[in-house]
Amino acid sequence: MLIRVTLQLVNYIAHPYWPARDLVIDIEKKAGAARQRSEEKRIAAIKAECARHGITYDDYLRLKKEAEEQWYRDKSGNIIIPRHQIAGALVQTIEQSPKAVRGPFTADNFRALVQISDFNTGLKNAAGKFVRFVKLEGSNQRSLQENEFIGQYLDQGEPFDAAGCVAISDERLEKYLSGLFNTMITTIGVGAARKMGFGRGIVKLWEPDKPTEG
Repeated sequence: MLIRVTLQLVNYIAHPYWPARDLVIDIEKKAGAARQRSEEKRIAAIKAECARHGITYDDYLRLKKEAEEQWYRDKSGNIIIPRHQIAGALVQTIEQSPKAVRGPFTADNFRALVQISDFNTGLKNAAGKFVRFVKLEGSNQRSLQENEFIGQYLDQGEPFDAAGCVAISDERLEKYLSGLFNTMITTIGVGAARKMGFGRGIVKLWEPDKPTEG
């Protein structure tokens, strides 16, 4: 059974962690970029470290740009909520829900029983930035973190729709999956900064495809 789903979200932050970010962090750390007293020395140190990694400084700049990309996008440049974030939020919902809500779903079997598409927002640009101090792991220090968001936060933006679909092999699972989606989007949320209230909304459309006669 294919089910068409539209979520109406108040707001959303993706905060993806790209593979390029690991390499950029590694290069800057080993180059001691933060300790250099001038921009010239910083660039020279990074160039030397790039050479040890077998890449050019231009490669590093390209990787840095990739690492700073705030959104998952489709081929047309539209911002999407990727399937792995939807699935992850649903699995978290399963882990926190009673049997009456989750039905036969478990954290281990969910991804085998349900196939999920990316959810397309149709948006290309952020509505604003969410800025806050984040406590560093294992330290009392805090670092300033900025994330672009879409949707509405304070006096910026407005709620938006994200459309996708899910597929199940057994139609008896549909009522449980519907309940999980409703619980997930209203209480758990999807994406990043969920503890700060981002990534929540309602299920605006839940439309199972009806089998054709004959």
